Amino acid sequence: MRHLPSRSAVLAVLLMLALPGLAHAQGKGRGLGRGKRPNVPQERTPGAAPIPGTGLRQFGVWLDDASVPPKGKGWATFGVGYWRSTFAHQWDAPSFDGGLALSPRVQIGVTAPVSRVRYTDGSSASGLGDVYVATKIGLVDPTAKGRSFGIAVAPLLEVLGSSSVPEGGGRVHWGLPVTFERRFEGFRAYGSVGYFSRGAAFASGALEVAVNEKLTVTGAVTHARSLHADPLSDALQLAPTRWDVAGTGAYVLTPSATLYGSVGRTVSRLDENASSLAVSAGVSLGFQRPTLHP
Repeated sequence: MRHLPSRSAVLAVLLMLALPGLAHAQGKGRGLGRGKRPNVPQERTPGAAPIPGTGLRQFGVWLDDASVPPKGKGWATFGVGYWRSTFAHQWDAPSFDGGLALSPRVQIGVTAPVSRVRYTDGSSASGLGDVYVATKIGLVDPTAKGRSFGIAVAPLLEVLGSSSVPEGGGRVHWGLPVTFERRFEGFRAYGSVGYFSRGAAFASGALEVAVNEKLTVTGAVTHARSLHADPLSDALQLAPTRWDVAGTGAYVLTPSATLYGSVGRTVSRLDENASSLAVSAGVSLGFQRPTLHP
């Protein structure tokens, strides 16, 4: 199942991209301490009431295909990631993404990083970042005979790292992506649309091309929208939407080991919510769980 390493690599860099800004820190972000607010200008008319709001936008993205591996097929991806913005830079080392097909139509997966972030003011934080546990349920199998199109749903649980929780906010949230896939001769397209309970909607898409028997390249684009009104964010001119792009290469070393590398960045306006660079690299190991016979 060559698509698993490629999908894991793209998701890794997109999570770093779409979560990092000041808004992502308090929500779907993989980063420790990203809830730290920038210095908000306090200049206003004497006696005027403070502008309501958090000054933080809620964004979130997810990218997956509609394929489910054969029962007992699994993967474990270990990587290192680096993210940079105008106010901080962060390392995810190690990051982990793994999963297992429980049945021909159901798989479960977990994504978790250990994050270290340093801010431009010299402060820093480290620890377990935001963790995602997702279950993918295949509704239409794109690998079935005579079919090249697939649909799946991937309900997920989002557990924020302690430093990512905003004041007065909750640590546990949920998301509901719906994934699509279409296979062609020599390449495939896939993507997701969905909602995060923190108040974010998203759409993502990817094009994956097999260059040869060992090398696969993938290009991805995502769009995220913050749904909650926040007058302070408006006053700070923080955009309620953002666009990100990412590119990935995956090289098959052995039938069960694949190397990958990814790079991406925000292509919409680079405010405090944007990511000027996100890169990741690692190895993905595939395995087949033995079938027990009576």
